[in-house]
Amino acid sequence: MNHRRPVAFAVVFALLVTGCGRQQTSEQTSGTSPLFPAPLGTSWGFIDNRGKTLIAPRFEAALPFSEDLAAVKREGRWGYIDRNGSEVIPIRYRAAQSFRNGVAIVDTGLPDHPVGLIDTSGAWVTPPLFRSLSAAETPDGLLLGQKEPAEGLGFYDRSGNLVLGPYFLAFPFSQGRARVKTGVRSGSDDWLIDTSGTLLPKKPVVLDGIRFSEGLIAIRQDRKLGYMDLDGNIAVEPRYDQGGEFAEGLAAVQLEGHWMFIDKTGAVTAEFPAGIAFAEPLSDGLSLVSADRDQSGRKFGYVDRNGHWAIKPAWDDAEPFHEGLAYVGLWKGEKTAYIDHKGRSIWEGRNARL
Repeated sequence: MNHRRPVAFAVVFALLVTGCGRQQTSEQTSGTSPLFPAPLGTSWGFIDNRGKTLIAPRFEAALPFSEDLAAVKREGRWGYIDRNGSEVIPIRYRAAQSFRNGVAIVDTGLPDHPVGLIDTSGAWVTPPLFRSLSAAETPDGLLLGQKEPAEGLGFYDRSGNLVLGPYFLAFPFSQGRARVKTGVRSGSDDWLIDTSGTLLPKKPVVLDGIRFSEGLIAIRQDRKLGYMDLDGNIAVEPRYDQGGEFAEGLAAVQLEGHWMFIDKTGAVTAEFPAGIAFAEPLSDGLSLVSADRDQSGRKFGYVDRNGHWAIKPAWDDAEPFHEGLAYVGLWKGEKTAYIDHKGRSIWEGRNARL
């Protein structure tokens, strides 16, 4: 559903998504005051939710804090710092993801099998046995990985042992279900499996979403979009042209060019303003939208769960709200900013890499 053009500053959020969903950080669950990556020219530091710089800009790139650690890049390599800005896991990896459930995926840069899993001390939980790896949904969940190109994708335990698969194509587990392709060329080979690897009964629908969210997944029937529950029952009859994941009890869907929110019964709860080209799932109570249908240039704003403008379109690019703030940018002057729910800038900077 995301039709936005990717931009350089969006990398700050790119690896916050592990698996296929936005993760909840330790700041959200522990009540710790959040810190936000912020660029000043070509260097990144961290600010608090009032815009005060708490960790001075000295990194080439940075990811948001998660479980009290943040991945940062220096001299082309990644490592982790704590909330004081101290390096606690050496900056030595080619790539690094945010921590989730006490572990993080890192890429060592080794030629054949560079990717593994470390804990918050930097010790290996799963040695670098993989070419690619996706995080588990739960602390004891299965990792989705690939060791050799010819093997396809499989689900592995933390010791690196194959438990399910391999599959021609697979997505990480969510709510005890995973979408896989078996590689059978005749007919539809798109399936849902449970954590035992059992193929769930086929339905006369096509899977549209890649994962379950709040107990539902988007499907298509006769080219129309609806939603199916974990048991394979149609929860929302297919009648829409586009739609995204459920979040905060609602999903943004589009019918004949008009966007709206629906609940899990399929009832329309709010109509979006006219002229919206796409809408993302709710995050922090607001939906990021593009309103370029009736404008000469693409602009982004935010709509609340009642379908009202919370922040009218004014930005050339933007990210969803996260812990009370959203990261936005303007091409002219290479301006970036963090804004609050009322659209007020609490921090502004310039990013030469926009």
